[in-house]
Amino acid sequence: MKQSLKILVSNRALPTNGIGSWTTRLTKLNLDNTFFDFVLSPSSFDENYLYCKKRRFITWRKEVRNLNLKYWVAIDYIRKIKILSKKANKIVAVIMDDVHLLEAIILVKNNFSCSIEIIFSFHGFKLDLKEGVLSSIDKIFFLSQKGYEISKQKHPDNFPKSIVVGNGIDSSIFFPLADESFLKQRKAFGFSAKDEILIWVANDRPKKGIHLFYEILNVLLLEAPNLKVIIIGSKNEYEHLNVSNIGPISNDRVAEYLKISNYYMFTTFYEEGFGLSMVEALKCGNSVIATNKGAIPEVLHELDNVYLINYTNDVKKWIEAFYLARKDTNFGKSRPSKVETDKIWNYNNWEKRFIKAINED
Repeated sequence: MKQSLKILVSNRALPTNGIGSWTTRLTKLNLDNTFFDFVLSPSSFDENYLYCKKRRFITWRKEVRNLNLKYWVAIDYIRKIKILSKKANKIVAVIMDDVHLLEAIILVKNNFSCSIEIIFSFHGFKLDLKEGVLSSIDKIFFLSQKGYEISKQKHPDNFPKSIVVGNGIDSSIFFPLADESFLKQRKAFGFSAKDEILIWVANDRPKKGIHLFYEILNVLLLEAPNLKVIIIGSKNEYEHLNVSNIGPISNDRVAEYLKISNYYMFTTFYEEGFGLSMVEALKCGNSVIATNKGAIPEVLHELDNVYLINYTNDVKKWIEAFYLARKDTNFGKSRPSKVETDKIWNYNNWEKRFIKAINED
């Protein structure tokens, strides 16, 4: 007898141990529970992970866009779904944050051998899709209530069923160390018990604000000459004796550095759909200074040791917030316990919401 299949559609290789993003929690979800029957991504991890690679558009000409999507950009994914559809009576396809793969699968939705339910997991802040694409989606998952409301404004009457599932961070990886372990790990990384450490984690894309962070450092390293700084994810280097340029590393190693630092700056210029790294930093015991944009104020609402900047380009405001965080935490000496941070965007709670949202009618 044919069965109902759940498939995950990803343009990024799964499983992974890369920095942050949704790939980390989807990796944990499927390795722990094997929730999805098949994962379609640029990986052949085992027999349930079917290798599919998203290809670049041959041309951006509008008149051949649909042909490009069906017969080139998403051809690997479409072929795999067609094969699976012959063995199933229904497919539930969860498409992870890729509008091109979403459009391509919608174009051929009626060509499969069984019915297909399309769920789009959106990780940005404002979703803006064409009416024809929206009407073919069965469910949309959002990371924030505000993101859902902003996205719905353009199509208030014909918007697909939407569920706010939020996000989740593994509290067994991201947590504050007890005092003895805190000092021991600091020493292992070349820092002392007295050091105040400011950390920044992102990539070099301009919207993440590495250039702004450099401007902030130009001031802070003069005014607070004993401050130590860790920069993770950027391939560029800030040359200063007190700055450690770590570069891109695995998610587990990011946690090791977050656990020894005191303050985290999230200098994004983007309307973030969530802001995963800032919550990881908070769960590891850091005070968080972040841009007041997108879903960030909702994500950090009523959490302690949070400082939001209304005008992202205003270096002075970032510096004032940093000094306030120092004062509020007795120069980094006051740190939360694991019991306090466990409940902040806990992964297990997200997993329950995510699975429930997929399964509900």
